[in-house]
Amino acid sequence: MSRDLATRQAGFTLVETLVCLALAGLVGVLLLNAVRIAGGASAAAARAAGAEEVQSVRDHLRRTLGSLAQRRPDGRRPTLRGGPDGIVAALAPDQTLERPTEIAMTLAPIPSGGAYDLLESRSEAAALAGQPAAPSSSEAILGRIAALSFRYYGAPTDGAAPLWLPAWSRPDRPPLLVEIQVAFPPADSRRWPPLLIALDAGP
Repeated sequence: MSRDLATRQAGFTLVETLVCLALAGLVGVLLLNAVRIAGGASAAAARAAGAEEVQSVRDHLRRTLGSLAQRRPDGRRPTLRGGPDGIVAALAPDQTLERPTEIAMTLAPIPSGGAYDLLESRSEAAALAGQPAAPSSSEAILGRIAALSFRYYGAPTDGAAPLWLPAWSRPDRPPLLVEIQVAFPPADSRRWPPLLIALDAGP
């Protein structure tokens, strides 16, 4: 075997080295694109999960507060007391919602790790009369929110024109509408359009 042939077989030529570098670069580009696509898919899945969570909470609040439109069996209206940052409402019995007795539901934000959680608590309806009652159940129905606010549309007294109010305390009827606004932290991709719930408190 000649010396030149042995030298050629001992290592890569310049062309072979360039081909290897080109292939390595192509593989790197393909891997980078795969990582980007996987990251985009993961972000899209997280956005979809967040949107589904928000929609589920909105539907739950519509069903729950919407039941205030129903009168009690004795014809009286359900009671609602609310301020700019929380609500206490009496929910009449409703067999379709598996609610055999009247309960008081409270919605309020609670601090949680530098943000807030929207907490729903349910207790005996006596809590509306100012009597202490231990919650029978509490659940954070929406986590990691930056702010929560409520407004109420209705007539503050008989004969008055309906208007938007920061608080509601009429003992004889709930407002016509409740608006719930939720803000998320800046880096959070979830969105909450203002939620209007009709309580239909007609005469």
